[in-house]
Amino acid sequence: MVGNTLNYLEVCNYLDNTLVFGIKPNLLRINKILELLGNPHGKIEFIHIAGTNGKTSTTKITSAILSSHGYKAGYYISPHIHSYTERISIAGRDISHDDFRMVFKEILPFIERVNKTDPEGEMTQFEILTAMMFYAAYKEKLDVMVLEAGMGGRWDATNAAYAATAGLTGVSLEHTQILGKTITAITKEKAEIIKDRSRVATSSTDKDVLKILEEKTIKTGSELFKIDKDFKVISVKNDGIEGFKVDIKGIYDTYENIIFPIPGDYQKTNLALAVALSELFSGSRLNVKKINNGLACTNISGRFQLMKTSPVFISDASHNPEGLKNLTANLIKYFKKNKKIIIFSVLKDKDYMEMIKSVLPVADIMILTSSHSPRSLDLTLFEEAVLKELQKLSTEGIKSPEFIYSIDNIENSIKFSLDIALKNDIICLTGSITNLEFVKSEYF
Repeated sequence: MVGNTLNYLEVCNYLDNTLVFGIKPNLLRINKILELLGNPHGKIEFIHIAGTNGKTSTTKITSAILSSHGYKAGYYISPHIHSYTERISIAGRDISHDDFRMVFKEILPFIERVNKTDPEGEMTQFEILTAMMFYAAYKEKLDVMVLEAGMGGRWDATNAAYAATAGLTGVSLEHTQILGKTITAITKEKAEIIKDRSRVATSSTDKDVLKILEEKTIKTGSELFKIDKDFKVISVKNDGIEGFKVDIKGIYDTYENIIFPIPGDYQKTNLALAVALSELFSGSRLNVKKINNGLACTNISGRFQLMKTSPVFISDASHNPEGLKNLTANLIKYFKKNKKIIIFSVLKDKDYMEMIKSVLPVADIMILTSSHSPRSLDLTLFEEAVLKELQKLSTEGIKSPEFIYSIDNIENSIKFSLDIALKNDIICLTGSITNLEFVKSEYF
């Protein structure tokens, strides 16, 4: 594939094929390729964000705020929904297919050198994409790149960067086989993004999480800023399905009438954290008009995303118990009296039993399905798990769906839900980010 004829689809095929190399929890390969590339990550500044839920939203919001204040900012997120280029944003836009292709072409010889010399085998997909991000950010001469940690923190490829500003969202149990089986263990892994003499902000209110962050910031000579103490949402106005208006007390000033075009109580927390991180990076107060200009252009796909209004269709990427609790709280808050049709597909390596517990009492009609990802839970096993929970709900006298259907794939489930829904009904697709690639404009 090497040569001037390399095209975008060939790059995508190469990256697709690297999924087989899985996850390798160390920084050896990413550090090696960055060294071969001349350490491009040492020439720009970073904000690093870790946590369980809210990372992508906080990353995008922070980048938007900084861009609106005159910084040439970008962001790096994972995973993508439709295209690899969604992961790397440069100055407010996803990297183009052609630039993505050229970045890959330029670093491919160095990927091959690392692959030949590393005793643990070839670079993983995430390591390659992260190397591409560092190189692209350097080539574009960004002032700041906002990084979302892929998994954990300590051994995540993004942790090759030195970030003088770091953020931590909430922490819950996920990826326990790699990160640890307790909140304490997982937090210790995520806290490793905190570097010496850095500025750290967190939206977590968990006492165990805060204790670990306090210990880490003391050890590294860093400053820790906590939500509800150093920054917070003061008041909420005009809170509806199309977004909300809030007043936020930041670290350096108070900002009234910030308008955010995406609904959800958790987005208020993400916004507050993004404001704090933007203040800490810039070292000064922000401007509300500029904040609103940046937020007006913010698009966060799959986060309680309104796709259609009659009937309402919501596309949501919640994929763990905490995320599903947030989702169901929003469904009850905004659509308490509406009939709810839930299209539900999960991955077998998630705590799907806890996710089922959150969704069943809220759904009036449940559609069980599969994204047919290699990690998808087998539909027969899914049905058995739901039936088991239904029996518990019946014994306890708790509401459960009136009808449950099992449909072979996401696309057919979407079509079926739109066929049976009345104009005042609510349809919500949720359970995994892998579901969202099937949400296509042609359905809406």
